[in-house]
Amino acid sequence: MTPACFFENDPSRALWRRAGAECVGTALLLAAAVGGGLAAERSGAAPAIAAPMIAASISGALVGLIVALGPVSGGHFNPLISALQWLAGERTGRCAAAYVAAQVVGGLVGAVLAGALAPAATRSATAGSLPFGASEALAAFALMLVVFAVARGAPRSTGPFAVGAWLFAAILAFPSGSLANPAVAIATMAASGPLTLTSGAALAAVAAEALGGLAALGVIASLGVRPAMARP
Repeated sequence: MTPACFFENDPSRALWRRAGAECVGTALLLAAAVGGGLAAERSGAAPAIAAPMIAASISGALVGLIVALGPVSGGHFNPLISALQWLAGERTGRCAAAYVAAQVVGGLVGAVLAGALAPAATRSATAGSLPFGASEALAAFALMLVVFAVARGAPRSTGPFAVGAWLFAAILAFPSGSLANPAVAIATMAASGPLTLTSGAALAAVAAEALGGLAALGVIASLGVRPAMARP
């Protein structure tokens, strides 16, 4: 049996499930990384400010994703890690090849998604638009993926850390601001300032978030992430 590597807790899990977790995680990592860069560009921030924005997007996303998906696949999201583990005799060639392929595909998908969401430059200007709704669907999908994966596979004490780190990255990187919460979306109708949304935009955000959340549950189930014990 291949030894567990990094945070991977079950190396006997089906390879397609583990590689799938690497694909999803790398896609979300790149969505945050590219989205953070685009957000810095749109804001017109000076390089001294833009670099920390991008760094925060990448590091926050990586922390949340490693804690959430690490128990499934090891949380590599980097072909170099997987390849070097193979060279070190810690991973089979078949597994490493599957991981690297999944990571490359996931990275491309995440980069394309971030670019597709880029037209939603500001919440006030584009609330209710397709990019805004897509951004909220992706934000809710990613947040629920982190929440449920952490709750089922990682130590409970890591939950707030992982969720907070991911949200920090997503708020910077996603053009909708990553509301990812129907209660927040509804409350924006009564809010003042930059969080204000029209009733139509708020309800559209709620619908997008619901779809994203349901998609996250489907992905969690397909990856085989199950609760450690029955819950009341």
